[in-house]
Amino acid sequence: MDSATSTKAPRLRRLAAVAAVAALSLGGALVATAPASAAAQEGELTGAQLRWGFANEASSGAYAGGCNFLSAGAAGNSGSARPWTQADGFYSASEGNVSIVKPDATGALVAPTWATKCLDANGKAVNVGSPTSNTGTEVVIDGGTGTVDADGNVEIEWDGSFTVVFYGGYTYWTATDPVLTLDAEGNGQLTATAGGYGASMEDLTKWEALTPTQIVLADITGAAVSDTGFTVTPDFLGVSVNVVGGTPQVAKTTQNEAFWGSFPQSFVDFQQLTGQSSYWYSSGGARDAAKPTRPIHVAYTLETPPVTPENPNEQEIGVEVPVVDDPATGEFGWAFASATPVSLGTAAQQGDVFRATGKLNDIVVTDTRTGGKAAYTWSISGQVGVFADGAKTFSGEYLGWTPAVSGAGAGVTAGTVVTSKQLGGAGLATSSVLATSTSAGNATIGADLELVIPKTTAPGAYKTKLTVTALS
Repeated sequence: MDSATSTKAPRLRRLAAVAAVAALSLGGALVATAPASAAAQEGELTGAQLRWGFANEASSGAYAGGCNFLSAGAAGNSGSARPWTQADGFYSASEGNVSIVKPDATGALVAPTWATKCLDANGKAVNVGSPTSNTGTEVVIDGGTGTVDADGNVEIEWDGSFTVVFYGGYTYWTATDPVLTLDAEGNGQLTATAGGYGASMEDLTKWEALTPTQIVLADITGAAVSDTGFTVTPDFLGVSVNVVGGTPQVAKTTQNEAFWGSFPQSFVDFQQLTGQSSYWYSSGGARDAAKPTRPIHVAYTLETPPVTPENPNEQEIGVEVPVVDDPATGEFGWAFASATPVSLGTAAQQGDVFRATGKLNDIVVTDTRTGGKAAYTWSISGQVGVFADGAKTFSGEYLGWTPAVSGAGAGVTAGTVVTSKQLGGAGLATSSVLATSTSAGNATIGADLELVIPKTTAPGAYKTKLTVTALS
């Protein structure tokens, strides 16, 4: 939320409505990222996990060979451009630090098998007719190690390989030992050593071992790095690429701008050798809407170095003395506990909807009014406007909340739960009570936020404003 100033009333004076406006943002139904913020502390990163599914195209149906899929480890040489068979022994869901997972009908991540690798969460074979038909498969690499330096720069390395297979095996390549580097603003790259076999969609007799090449798997902008990890959608939308000797990138138009873009230049250059290049940028084909990047998930444990005192025989003790607050002034006031914008992160698809959750920054209410004959009551309400990303919008009716109070005096009550229009509720497009009090008293007010929107919502980084009204 943007900073909202505390509102105070003179002693024993009844207040009219006082409103403050704060920003509330959703990090994109499909593609957006949270605001950048470097890890708070310097230290070693251990037990790092990388989880990524590249793009829907990497786990979708294929025009030949059944489907595109991911496999743990570096696959062997099939000898020619042909679909894999189970007897080849190339496919694996786990090897060393690397595993392959995909969601089941409950949303839980499970290991696929040779028989289920081309089935979606509901057990149906994926197809090329819809850009959203995919298995949701992701590669997971555990055991990464790294550092956060004094300037907030992050570097993490993983040991292991995985293979990206298109057209059931007609073309495939391997990424080995990924390395993630980010600066203090959350900008950087995920790189790896790429290898595999050269093939051609136009000439199926072509098959040759490729020289291992360092490539950029993902360019990253504005990752919200914390002491435990982050989730970010790599750059793709709006990214142009130069394709030499292959299918050119199609021009951006109003019809394709929602999914127009490209994976990094070095990535596409390498894919020209594998025969996959046009599946990693907007080429004007029927599958372009399936090519934008999916979110990368990184989790780790931050181990901060111990503080060594200058004199081992001394121990520092600190205390803060606050400004004197004279309760005799008798004031009513409130303020947000944090000025940090609220991010709902990246919405996750669940059936026919996208769902995102978050927490409202706490509102701290101070009410020290005493004396006189007035009944010292108060209420705090909130209302959101339209979520917008340029010309793309959706109603604030799709946002709901579950209010909660803590540290409250007698008579303070949380407001009722408000649910999304998508769930049959009224949403927060109209003013809804967050908390009320029947007597003077302090309280801390919060709310769990839940956004549920139709899956037809256009991708984007949406934001809205929350207007908070205090009555006393």
